[in-house]
Amino acid sequence: MRLITIICFFQFFVPQVYAESVPDFKMHEDSLKKLIISVPFARDDKEKLEINQIFKTYFEKVLNKEGSFAYSFDSLQTVSLLRSPDERFRIISWYIPLSNYNFSYFGFLQVMNSSTGKWELIELFDNQGTVENISHELLQHDNWLGTFYSEVIHRSYEGKDYYFLLGWRADNPLTRKRIIEPLKIDAEGFPTFGKQVFQYKDDLHTRIIFEYSSRVNMIMRYDAFRFPGSRAPEQVIIFDRMAPTHEFLKGNYQFYVPEMNIFDAFRYVEGRWVFTEDIDVRNPRHRPPPRPTPPNLN
Repeated sequence: MRLITIICFFQFFVPQVYAESVPDFKMHEDSLKKLIISVPFARDDKEKLEINQIFKTYFEKVLNKEGSFAYSFDSLQTVSLLRSPDERFRIISWYIPLSNYNFSYFGFLQVMNSSTGKWELIELFDNQGTVENISHELLQHDNWLGTFYSEVIHRSYEGKDYYFLLGWRADNPLTRKRIIEPLKIDAEGFPTFGKQVFQYKDDLHTRIIFEYSSRVNMIMRYDAFRFPGSRAPEQVIIFDRMAPTHEFLKGNYQFYVPEMNIFDAFRYVEGRWVFTEDIDVRNPRHRPPPRPTPPNLN
């Protein structure tokens, strides 16, 4: 009965999106909010995904309306909507928690097509763990590593723009992941995820994935830090060092937790992110950010 009510609700509002000459984004935001907050109350996974499909279809129609890029959709609190610092794109991501600690990820990239001067909307499709050697593969919008993003970093090198996404992923009951994902956008607005720019542990990685126990949280944030001998702070990606609770558990990520007050970082040096150990955050100016609360998985 609940799903029938939602479908009737959807059938009323979506045609109105097409009919508008000037869209009422606040009205659509309120309707989208009612849909997405109803997902946790669905009877089973099938109904959750059916409601989410209604939400996604409706949201797509709204985002395709002229002027949508400028609208924030702030009340959709379980949906991440991040604009790049240069306003070239907005990346939108969310997930649906399912039974047995499974998760489904969804997303859109709203981006300016520099060839046409028009905004494009590109749907992102989670590869659901089907890509091998994920730390070294380039991915497209149709085999994206589904991630709930928290921050967009914009860096320039030799006159070119580069973007890096910080995010979080859960895909099993025992571990969670923190991800640093490079993003390149071509002239038509199509994305490529991944770039071999991470100098980490004697190897070049296309993306960084830290896996750790689902019982703990991991700090990861883009922040200012003054290195010894430097005249001014620089922006780095700073994060907890994760380690197993006992040495014999090395490689069993369900037992990886933050080491007490030990932080590492990636510094941006000549177009590469270089791994730097033992960032001293004892100086009050360099204290780590508050430990984040993980997304609600209930």
